[in-house]
Amino acid sequence: MDIPKPPDWAQMRQHYFVQLSGTRDGWPDNMTEREEQIMQEHYEYLKKLTAEGKVLMAGPVFGKFGLIVLQVYSEAEAKEIMAAEPSVKQGVHTYEMTPMVASLMADYTPTYRYAEDVSPRVLHKEVVVQATLKQVWEAWTTTAGVNSFFSPNAHVELRPGGPFEIYFIEEAPYGSRGSEGCKILAFLPMKMLSFDWNAPPQFPEIRRKRTQVIIFFDEIEPGKVKVDFSEYGWGKGEEWDKVYAYFDKAWDMVLSSLEKRFEKEPLEEEE
Repeated sequence: MDIPKPPDWAQMRQHYFVQLSGTRDGWPDNMTEREEQIMQEHYEYLKKLTAEGKVLMAGPVFGKFGLIVLQVYSEAEAKEIMAAEPSVKQGVHTYEMTPMVASLMADYTPTYRYAEDVSPRVLHKEVVVQATLKQVWEAWTTTAGVNSFFSPNAHVELRPGGPFEIYFIEEAPYGSRGSEGCKILAFLPMKMLSFDWNAPPQFPEIRRKRTQVIIFFDEIEPGKVKVDFSEYGWGKGEEWDKVYAYFDKAWDMVLSSLEKRFEKEPLEEEE
């Protein structure tokens, strides 16, 4: 089956270096109480964008100016972020921004990427697929395989820390298309795959967190593979309950689509 190559959104992301400067003499050593409140808003705003993968780092430099490194889809998105930045919007800072090339970059996972108060519940699903173990494994662990049953646009790299990004709304701004920023946590070839996962955009607070998915693959007989699916790391509270209920239905649809995918046409295996 000829599957069209999707756009590689991750490689299309651009980086921008932003320098924030105070708007009056003595800054920041003589901040007023109101300015301290604004700077707290500034911190929370950047913290949210860091969780969304749009801010790579931010902080004071030499005690005189602020630094922000953005990772966004376009210059327009970068400008929109800075126009809404609380300290800029309220006149505490001005900023200069320039494109940059991130030639080298270490990976970093902030501690608030996952729920702080974790519920013991696990969302568990099982399905038996009429296919070979290799076919089912490749359906979950390659971009072409994921495109064949999950979404026509995806970016998957089978390596620890590799992207497991599924794009459901191609025309949406980057960060609202699907599972941007989700990563492969671990895998055992032909046996187990684990990745983190996020909530859809209609749950903005929970979307900044990640749950963890672990899938076991078991060839119970030739041409029949049991897919054992679990999602854990759920937080507590009403919003988390809604997200759990959403995925209780959504993963049923995904696994049903996986079954139907092999009913239609087997996934081509490499020789």
